[in-house]
Amino acid sequence: MIILNCFVSIIWLRASHRAFSLSSAALALGLCLAAPASAQVWKYVDDQGITHFTNEPVTQGILIIAGDAKPANRGTADLGTLPDDQALRTLNFVESQASYKDNQAQLKAAAQTHGLDYALVKAVTATESAFNPNAISHKGAVGLMQIMPATAAQYGVRSEPGVSVTQKLKAPDVNIQVGTRLLADLFRLYPDRIDLVLAAYNAGQGAVSRAGHQIPNYRETQNYVRKVLAVYKVLQSRN
Repeated sequence: MIILNCFVSIIWLRASHRAFSLSSAALALGLCLAAPASAQVWKYVDDQGITHFTNEPVTQGILIIAGDAKPANRGTADLGTLPDDQALRTLNFVESQASYKDNQAQLKAAAQTHGLDYALVKAVTATESAFNPNAISHKGAVGLMQIMPATAAQYGVRSEPGVSVTQKLKAPDVNIQVGTRLLADLFRLYPDRIDLVLAAYNAGQGAVSRAGHQIPNYRETQNYVRKVLAVYKVLQSRN
């Protein structure tokens, strides 16, 4: 559900996400493998729509914090905290997007329908796609709430002649309904364990089960939980 597993946080620069160039992908991989614990990497999209990564600051880029997570410790939900300023940067970017303004009311209504805290649903959506309805992850998760087509099929989304499940998931109404229903089901499965709800949303229920009913020992998942909770904390502080 996160575009590159080795990154702690990523914010989409454009509402339209395009393919990586081979050189950019190689550089991104090299930076992730070689970066020290709190290295900084910048992501930007050029005029041709190609995504690039660099360790040199660029004015039109978005800062990515690489490898800053604490070592994973099985059997604990204490993942540390993400600085509030990072969460605020995420929210400031998201709330400036037209796609956020277009879909905020629909997301809020779906959260209410399924008995969810809108602030949490917003934090998940901001972390998943920065409210980009056309986002597709390297694993194939689609849209605002980054839904896998197989998951959508479990909630009744079917392909039709000329329209695939992936295409349907780019429609905000379909994506939001599936995402909020999934979150609601996970809360029923893990009552009072928001950390496990988020871990299962990211890595799947099977991964949480195999981890002994704990957050899986996956850096991507632990980073994801940290980021969502940080954004959620900022949103709660506004109320």
